[in-house]
Amino acid sequence: MRSRTSRLAWAALVVAALASYGFEAYAEEKAEATAPVAEAEPADTVDADALALLNSFGDALKAQPRFSFAVELGYEVVQKDGQKLEFGAFRRYTVRRPDHLRIDEERREGGARELYFDGDQLTVWIPGDKAYGLAKLKKRRDLDSMLDLMRDALDLPVPLGDLLRVDPLPRIEQDMVSAYVVGREKLMGVECDHVAWRTDEVNAEAWFTVGDHPLLQRLIINYEQLDGQPRFWAQFTNWSISPDVADSVFVFAPPADAERVRLSVRGRTVQPTEEQEP
Repeated sequence: MRSRTSRLAWAALVVAALASYGFEAYAEEKAEATAPVAEAEPADTVDADALALLNSFGDALKAQPRFSFAVELGYEVVQKDGQKLEFGAFRRYTVRRPDHLRIDEERREGGARELYFDGDQLTVWIPGDKAYGLAKLKKRRDLDSMLDLMRDALDLPVPLGDLLRVDPLPRIEQDMVSAYVVGREKLMGVECDHVAWRTDEVNAEAWFTVGDHPLLQRLIINYEQLDGQPRFWAQFTNWSISPDVADSVFVFAPPADAERVRLSVRGRTVQPTEEQEP
């Protein structure tokens, strides 16, 4: 049985494994012989309509001072013998710009985990272990700089973190070598525009709701440069631009029997003291 401290460290490693790309489908259906096939676009062509759809979503999202969404996701882990095993989780994200974030997660294996950020401190709580890690910041940070700090200093990158930034899409556009609109489809009864794009590292697809304020409904990423070309998928639900965002939503109040454990900062394992803050 893992210790509480080792479980918290293990959870951080799982998150890191999920989030090497900023973004994170439903069960794959067997194609019918008569199913329509999208016409292939010329190689290395970035279609203006595809860019317009991506930017429309990005502009709509960054215009919201607060929003929330839920996501069911799965990711493949390639085994030594080449077999791919899928793992996954359900997450709920709540954002209040410029400097508040909460993530509630239920993993298929490993149970629940919660993340709280209020501009001044970051807390990761694992209810099953009654253990939490706390990082008090020397200076107040906005959400963008905190996402960078979590990735670079705490080895705790946030899955789907690019969606939470002030500008959600610049990294995709910078690395994009081709993109096109596949067509219009219905996902779970919702009409969506289907967009595909490629970078030097991944092939990706996304489905956005049709309308003036498109929302992301599904995302698939195939990591072409990794051994075994593992696949990541995410199905989005319950988008809201007016969630409950009181201060208390983003602050963790530890139970009386909770144990505070160590965090690793830039490779150093530190005691949870005021003098050793990030």
